[in-house]
Amino acid sequence: MTDAQNELKLSTFKFHEQAVRATIGGKPLTLDALELGGEILVVLTWLGNAERTLRKPEYVLPLSAVTHQDLGSDPDAKYKWAISTPLPQSLFDGTASRPFRRQFGVKAGPALTLPLKPTQH
Repeated sequence: MTDAQNELKLSTFKFHEQAVRATIGGKPLTLDALELGGEILVVLTWLGNAERTLRKPEYVLPLSAVTHQDLGSDPDAKYKWAISTPLPQSLFDGTASRPFRRQFGVKAGPALTLPLKPTQH
């Protein structure tokens, strides 16, 4: 018997690979995003399990928490969104403190698992 109150329900989500352009530590990079429950979540870090060939988002940044542009209306655009504010490298390399991550609205990633990306040589 399951306790309905303790049951986690996830709505459907959409994965946007390399859809967000951002400047991180002074370098232009592209990031993945998840569309979940009407919110766009930019994936800052992934946790991977090579043995099971799966990965899950470790930390995400709600796109609404930063100044950004929606580029989705341009069919020729390479990206769907562009983050206007430069982001510090510490949000991506695990060195940011919890209070610092909170200043940017960073939160733990949703309980989703996706296939690992094929390694590119």
